[in-house]
Amino acid sequence: MKKFLPFILLFAAAFSLCGFGCEKERDRTVYEINCELSGNVLTGSETVEFYNFTDNAFGTLKFNLYGNAFRKDAEFSPVARQYASKAYPSGKSYGDMRINGVTGESGALEYEICGQDENILSVALPEEVFPGERASVTVDFTLSLAEVVARTGVNADTVNLANFYPALCGIQDGAFYECVYYSNGDPFFSDCADYTVTLAADENMVVAATGVAVKSERETGKNVTTYKAENVRSFAFVLSEKFESVTDKSTGADITYYYYNDENPSLALNAAVQAATFFAEKFGAYPYPAFSVVQTHFIQGGMEFPGLAMVSDALESKAYLEVIVHETAHQWWQSVVGNNEIEYGFLDEGLAEYSVIAFYETHPEYGFTRANLVESAERTYKTFCTVYDKLFGKVNTVMPRSLKDFDSEYEYVNVAYVKPAIMYDVLRTTIGDAKFFGGLKRYYADFAFKNAVPSDLVASFTRVGADVEGFFDGFFNGKAVL
Repeated sequence: MKKFLPFILLFAAAFSLCGFGCEKERDRTVYEINCELSGNVLTGSETVEFYNFTDNAFGTLKFNLYGNAFRKDAEFSPVARQYASKAYPSGKSYGDMRINGVTGESGALEYEICGQDENILSVALPEEVFPGERASVTVDFTLSLAEVVARTGVNADTVNLANFYPALCGIQDGAFYECVYYSNGDPFFSDCADYTVTLAADENMVVAATGVAVKSERETGKNVTTYKAENVRSFAFVLSEKFESVTDKSTGADITYYYYNDENPSLALNAAVQAATFFAEKFGAYPYPAFSVVQTHFIQGGMEFPGLAMVSDALESKAYLEVIVHETAHQWWQSVVGNNEIEYGFLDEGLAEYSVIAFYETHPEYGFTRANLVESAERTYKTFCTVYDKLFGKVNTVMPRSLKDFDSEYEYVNVAYVKPAIMYDVLRTTIGDAKFFGGLKRYYADFAFKNAVPSDLVASFTRVGADVEGFFDGFFNGKAVL
């Protein structure tokens, strides 16, 4: 996600990374979701064929219920207090996710709603699933949408449908990883899966989606469309009666910009196309057949999903384009090379932020230089350190830490976005462009469709001949002096 700060203005389609059409496509979980949107309510049924890629056996499946974060008595709010008035322009509104039943191949299954904040669906399997085996469960659910400017909710011009279904928790250290919906950062962690999603929505709605539409028909005032996406970490929609769109196919992927308030949409589309082309050259091929950039109401600058990026309509022109570039970079750093964003948010955010700097360096028509952007980041970071030192008598600059350990979004942005951007520029200056971009290409190739940890990033640079372990240790653990 791009947390826009005004003082930081920062594809060829290829399937070589085993995206669509991967010959090992069944070595991962498969979702088949059928849902219908009527007003503020989404009713759905999903069949999840879990694939156990670990060395452990599982007797229980655990799903994130992100929609429950919007309920009235939620302990953790998905909206930070300082954004509440913007997020709820018509006053506080609530939603929730209800589970109507869970079945397996032989009938009803026992389940419970648990977790720290009623955020987890735990399903007991009739028998353990061993490594390399599969288990299929069907979950019937109802999502009531709050009227809120957020990843999930109804607002004045769009319906944002991210995190709209019970999603399997990511697996870390051989177990499902549970996390509440923190308002700071992106509290998400998931493994790649294949999706077939059918959505019935009002025939006047234009739909932007992860993946590609493979079938569409009209039924009693609704369009019923089926989408497919393979090897993706999640699936998202944005709907609006007001959407217009423009598409570019020059990269080999269909890059489409959906908008309802943009007098010159070609600028936004061009930024996405140029960014996708640049990142494919610098890091590796974009593996999906489509990418949608979607204008919507959003309280931060933007938010990334596989094959889809939300961009806030509240941004001024330069910031709007910068967010598009940042969210496009997330297609490489989070959508393809994933990480646990709760524990290691700096991995994808820092790389996306520095990718923006590298992009602007080679595209001077946008009016920024590498030197000026890095200098701005350094000023921002030093100001943060001074403020925190004066307020609290100390400043914690350790990068690998959980979202729960950040005192504020201000602290998170500086440690997860700004400091890593500075770190990468120092590293690039130290080891040279060849090893720097070579290390990032190695990281992208080795960890595509996997979840990386900080040591994986370090190892990728080591493999291209850069002695960087001490360098990264200094920055990661807050010992480096800037």
